[in-house]
Amino acid sequence: NMLIEELEKELGQGILKSIYVLYGEEKFLLESIVKKIRKNFGECINGINYISIDETNISELIADIQTPAFGYPKKLILVRNSEILKKEGKRKNPELAKIKTNVAEYIENNIAEINESVILVFVEENVEKQKLYKVLEKNGEVCEFTYQKPNQIIRRLKSITNAYKVNVAENT
Repeated sequence: NMLIEELEKELGQGILKSIYVLYGEEKFLLESIVKKIRKNFGECINGINYISIDETNISELIADIQTPAFGYPKKLILVRNSEILKKEGKRKNPELAKIKTNVAEYIENNIAEINESVILVFVEENVEKQKLYKVLEKNGEVCEFTYQKPNQIIRRLKSITNAYKVNVAENT
């Protein structure tokens, strides 16, 4: 798994991978990473080179990956709170279970094409390390956004204040 700092550094250098799994409670940092991915990606035209997916249209994910981004080299697909990476409870949803299996197999078998034409970003609250997760982890970047510890927050604030050339003592 990738550290938040490593991911920020990569995106700061303009590097964009094909698959990201971003999850955890630290929503502010997670959303700032999503913004950086979108910024690196460039112009987003909804329905053409930008697709937004949630639990209501998760069944369309494979079709959306397969559809070319007409007039654009790549397509950005943002899958948000789709529950596709969650562990299922006692009452299994057979349809969702089938989608998980199909997506895992599709990505495994078509990773070369995905690398060429798609940027796939999964944003979830929590994930379960099942088959689909393992496929995504093998072929992309997984980053957990845990609540920041005080020393991490201090480092982050220091880099922000330094960028604005403001000196702040550590104990402040």
